[in-house]
This record gives sequence, structure tokens and C-alpha cells, in this order.
Amino acid sequence: MKTIAIGFIIFLLCISVASASTSETDNEFTLISASDLGYKIVPAKSDDGSIGVRTVSDIITQGETNWHSFVISSYYTSIEVDLNWGDTSDSLKLYIYDPSYNCLGYFYDSADGSINGRIHLNVIDNDGIERGTWRYRVYGYSVSGTEDYSI
Repeated sequence: MKTIAIGFIIFLLCISVASASTSETDNEFTLISASDLGYKIVPAKSDDGSIGVRTVSDIITQGETNWHSFVISSYYTSIEVDLNWGDTSDSLKLYIYDPSYNCLGYFYDSADGSINGRIHLNVIDNDGIERGTWRYRVYGYSVSGTEDYSI
């Protein structure tokens, strides 16, 4: 009887581990309110003078996660984040991480005020954006087939 009980517990643990490894959660980073860190995240305007980060093109599928990073090595008060896939029938989710591994939030297509297959935001800190490696995590929230995007 003990053997069956131990086997059952091991079975449940294996299922839990398998579920955790395929979930969208991320235990490496901490979700902290951007405002708690001194940041404002607002819809971007094309002429506001923010530094644009190099553009990278990629492909994503349903449930897939792609990571992108860039380095801020100089003083800036605003950075522009522009995830563009242009297809409103698919939905992507964008996470923004600062160099201290804090997740500043996650954003959907409507985050910039319109649903157009694009998440276009500015991260602002009047005291200066933290220098170091910033990370974006793009998640295929609701994707049919594959979706091309640029960020």
C-alpha cells in the first residue's frame, strides 16, 4: 500500500513539474509596478524624441516565448518600445524588464490606445532610464499558425 501511495505522489509531482515548465509564468523576474520604480509607461508618439532601439524581426507561434534584449549605456529619460505584427486576428503579449530583472508590466495590443497589431509605448523616467541590458519577452498569446513581428 505504501508503494502505491509513494508512486502516486511521485506521479503527481511529475505532472506538477511538467505543468510548470509549459506555463507562461516566469519565476526568474519579479513583477513590480513601473511607477514603484519611478517609470511611467505611456502610449508612444512618433515625434517625442525617445531613443529607439534597434529593430529585430522574428516569428512566433501559439504559446511560444521569444526574448529580445538591448543595452542602454548612455543617459536617456525615455526609451521607445515598438512591437509590431500588424495582424489584428492574432494577439501577442509584451513584457518589459529593466536591467535589475524587474518586470515593469505586460501589455496587449490595446495598451497604446488602439487595436492595430502593434504595441507602441514609451518607458519614461525623468531622472534617467537605468543603464544596462533591458529585456523584452514576446509571448504568442493567441496565434493561428505563425506570426511575423518586429520589435
